[in-house]
Parts: sequence; C-alpha cells; structure tokens
Amino acid sequence: MIDIDPENANNSKITIICSAPDLASQNIKTHLLNLKKWKNLELPLESGFSAARESTDGKFRLVDIEEIHVFQDGLDRKLEAAGFPASLIIFASKHRSKEEINSLTVHCTGNPSGEARLGGHPRQLAVSSPAAMKSILKEMKRQVEKKSLKYDVTLEVTHHGPTELSVPSIYAEIGSTETQWKDPEAGEVAAKAILAVSLEKVPAAVGFGGGHYAMRQTGLLLETRISFGHNFPKYQLEFVDEALVKQAVEKSGAEFAYFDRKSMKSEDRNRISEILEKLGLRVLKESEIREKYGIED
Repeated sequence: MIDIDPENANNSKITIICSAPDLASQNIKTHLLNLKKWKNLELPLESGFSAARESTDGKFRLVDIEEIHVFQDGLDRKLEAAGFPASLIIFASKHRSKEEINSLTVHCTGNPSGEARLGGHPRQLAVSSPAAMKSILKEMKRQVEKKSLKYDVTLEVTHHGPTELSVPSIYAEIGSTETQWKDPEAGEVAAKAILAVSLEKVPAAVGFGGGHYAMRQTGLLLETRISFGHNFPKYQLEFVDEALVKQAVEKSGAEFAYFDRKSMKSEDRNRISEILEKLGLRVLKESEIREKYGIED
C-alpha cells in the first residue's frame, strides 16, 4: 500500500499526532497552532483522544494523545472509528541520542529483527510515504539554512513502532536532548516542514547499508528527484531476508534499490542482490541515480 490521495472522498486528512508527555511534540504543536487557523472538533465518547482540531483550509487534522507515539499500533483504525480517517499520519516527536547532536530527522517505522522493544510487532514494517519524507526533510533543510541554525537535517533508518498501520505514516523529530526538544526555533522549523508536506508521487527506493543516520540516502533525497521508503542500516542487514525485502518494497512503493556499498559486507551485498533480482528490482548506483534523476532544484 502506498501514498493515498489526501483529497479522497472519504474525508481522509493528513493527520498530525501530538503526544502530551513528549516535549518536542508539544513544542511542534505550539507552532502548528500559531501557523494555521484551526477549529476544534467534537470527540466521540471513549475515542481515546484528548483533543482534535481541523485546519480551516480542510487539509490537516491535529490530534492529541496522552501516551507516547511508538505504542500506537492500530491508530489508523482508532482514528477512523472516531470519524477522523487519515490519508497520512505524521508523528510529531522527539529524537533521543547519546551523542546529543542538534538534529531534525524524518523516518518511517518498522522492526526488521525479531525484537519489538519500542512498539510495533517483530519483523513488521509500517506503510511508508516517500513523498512525505522527501517534502518534509527538504523543507527542514531549507528552513535550517534560512535561519542559519546549527542543526543536522537527516533521514533516519527504519526503526521502532508503531508498525500495525495500513495508512502511510512517518515521524518528524527534533533531537537529541531536552534542550533541543524545547528549542522554539527547532519547533518552528519542524512545524513549518510538516505543513509543507506533499503527497505528490516521487521515484522511490528501498535503501540498504550505512549507519543509523542514512547520510548517503539523505544526500540523494535532498539533491535529486528521488526519495526513500524503508532503509536498513548495516547493523540490521543480518535480519534482511526475502520476506522482509518484499514487505519493504511493497510498503515503500519502491521502483528500485540503493546500496551504500562501502558500508556493506560483500556477503550481505550478494545475498540481498539475489533477493532483489528475484523480485525484479534493480539496484542503482549513486552515479546512476544522479544521472537518471538529475539534480533537484
């Protein structure tokens, strides 16, 4: 399942989820409320949500939850039951890192391994939105440069929950400590980037290799016309088998694959290449992507 038209006749909206205990989420929410006009929506009894609003232009819903984001499996069904069907779910969230780097990140969710310590189900991937990831990350980068902020803007690889969502979803995050989570400049950048989201279809890839911050994939997303759906870093490649690749391709709407070759062991490269060939998906080198999909304006 891939990106859904937000103007769908079933009243689906791009839905932003803000979590009460998440400081970055509340920071982003403050700016979302200031940047657009919103009307309050009436919540049905026992909806499980604490508040809901719709932008007066009819494009977005903003829904408050009291729990943290990663354990929201089935959220799409819960939204629909409340009368708020979503075409895309954007989790406005904090990012935590030991390195304490100033960062603005975007990623999709899933658990490549047999573990699911941070929500979702083992070996399950959520439906991604390459178009949303591209548009939000590009606007984060543009805003950071415009404001001359010292923040890294990067894709993260696929990790944590929720995974049980049939509607496309992504995370838009501020990292990596309380200082950044509460930074109003970062909150404004993240909010503006979320509101600049586009679901216009783009050439999409599944990525393999690299670190947790997918630096080469980030460069390709920002500098060419392509985007990425699911990305698997070098430390997760041992869990990548045919079933997982097939799931990633389908849930990313991927047209081709990309390898961060230097970071991958030859046995992983060969094994995953065989799986992709079996599925009829080409692996494009960085030079081929840049030649075919040009330099992004």
